[in-house]
Amino acid sequence: MKATQYITIKNTNIPIVIRSFKTSKYLKMYFKAETLYISKPKYVSIKKALEFVKENEEYVYSRYMKLISTKERKTKTWTTGETFYFKGEEYKVVVNSIDNNQKSMRIQLNIDTNNKVLNITYPKELNSFSEEEKKQYIDKGIKKLLKYNTEILLENKVTYWSKITQIPYKEFKVNDATSKFGSCIPKTKVLHFSSRLIMLPEDKIDAIIVHELCHIVHPNHSKDFYNLVKKYIPNYDEINKWLKKNGGIIMF
Repeated sequence: MKATQYITIKNTNIPIVIRSFKTSKYLKMYFKAETLYISKPKYVSIKKALEFVKENEEYVYSRYMKLISTKERKTKTWTTGETFYFKGEEYKVVVNSIDNNQKSMRIQLNIDTNNKVLNITYPKELNSFSEEEKKQYIDKGIKKLLKYNTEILLENKVTYWSKITQIPYKEFKVNDATSKFGSCIPKTKVLHFSSRLIMLPEDKIDAIIVHELCHIVHPNHSKDFYNLVKKYIPNYDEINKWLKKNGGIIMF
């Protein structure tokens, strides 16, 4: 099923993608951006997958509406006075444009941790671009900044928690995900994390890392899985509630 298809719940058309995998043992659904993804075993029909969605339509609808409202509320225009989060703290955005003698379109970004300011400086030539083009240009620079800082932070944290939990992993990768904080491929022991993690408080990042490491041992969300997570993160339930309520801060 292609992403251009929709499922209607409460008069709302929700984009949906259904994928079949040989390795899937059960039906699973998740949102990526504002699209609902369903992964299913090869032997499960599309009709059965859609019935699975209908059985969980209250969750699907509430989650979709939350994603839409969060996107509308959190989408950045990168103008002075906006807020930005770094390691869980609120920063103010300050934007300046300068004459560009070298004719380079490079954007300059600086995170001022003392004054809690994100400084964005771009060449005046960018003012001739449309607002959407300008935003995309700045988005690109911000994403690189976040990825760089997240990779540095995770380099130490993933190693630390792997030693504490005694759960070995092969490698971790950082991508520009906004709908999932992390994921794990248990068979390969490869961990995937969102480059936006650096925007969250560090205790929340720790919980996400432990969550994904524990999936190497328990590739599910069983009671044993959560017991293992809570062995190292006793207040995991509290952190998980916080992430569900405030996770939208990574959106832009």
